Amino acid sequence: MPEEKLINKDEVRGLLLLVLLFVSVVGGRQLGNYYASYQEMTQLKVLFEVTEEELSRYINSVISGENSDLEVGIVIASPTMDNSAGIVTSTPDYVNRWLIGLTVSPLVVNQPEASEVELEMLIEETVVDEALYDFPKEKISFIAYTDRMMSLDIEDLEAFKSIIETSVEEYGGEVKVTFRGQVHMHLLFLDTWLPYEVTRYPIVSAPYLRYVDSDWVSYTEGSVLSMSVDEGGYVVVDFRNPTRLHSLSEEVTCQIFSVGEDEPVLSISKTVSVPPSTDGQYTFSFRFEEPGDYVYLVWSGDRLLVEGEKVLSVE
Repeated sequence: MPEEKLINKDEVRGLLLLVLLFVSVVGGRQLGNYYASYQEMTQLKVLFEVTEEELSRYINSVISGENSDLEVGIVIASPTMDNSAGIVTSTPDYVNRWLIGLTVSPLVVNQPEASEVELEMLIEETVVDEALYDFPKEKISFIAYTDRMMSLDIEDLEAFKSIIETSVEEYGGEVKVTFRGQVHMHLLFLDTWLPYEVTRYPIVSAPYLRYVDSDWVSYTEGSVLSMSVDEGGYVVVDFRNPTRLHSLSEEVTCQIFSVGEDEPVLSISKTVSVPPSTDGQYTFSFRFEEPGDYVYLVWSGDRLLVEGEKVLSVE
């Protein structure tokens, strides 16, 4: 019968010490990675995404007295990232580093969670809603938006409508909307608040170019009220785009009539395009072979801009 070998107490102590060292190293590495991920997260911010189309729909539904939620998205981003003009389409460098780390060592990357959202909504720099929205914890991505539905509470609806109407009148249907605040972020047992701010310029009513002025112009003398037969000239029309972000294009037609006649002697159509917050000038050339008095009408679609205000005498 083989003789049983007794386990030496020193060997047991050594084995236990080895196990403790291994657990300490692995646990310390894990805690170190958690803390490093947390420290990196605290240096970031949240991109708060809401589309112009969604804002336009929401504002018009509120003005109409309907109950409506606003669909937004949140994503973690570098402090230098900015989505005020649209969604960011390129992947930031820090995301590439995390993706590489995720494939090499799962201990390096820890996906945070988002919960409460502090929000201020401003229309043309006036605060119309200010609240804390209590969402349950949910994983938030570094590269894709996490959808949220927010039930905003516009307490003073009349003031809200007044601000919208004033902005629409001044900026050709465009309204400036700003969201700012912070999002409660969690990483295991650690948490922090990350800031966000985004501005959109939704169109809430049909935009249109504004007519500024028009005149008869000779190729040689400038503005005129009389010309000679067969002398070339043009009608010059000045437009202004009152919006701050949207270029506007319209089909504009200049009709020239002989005074007293119902049918135009000349009709010219052009596509008029003007960048935001800019004046544009377009010309409509003519040459008359018959003497007489002439007037012009300028149309943009079905909208009459000018109705025979200036008479040109051709001799």
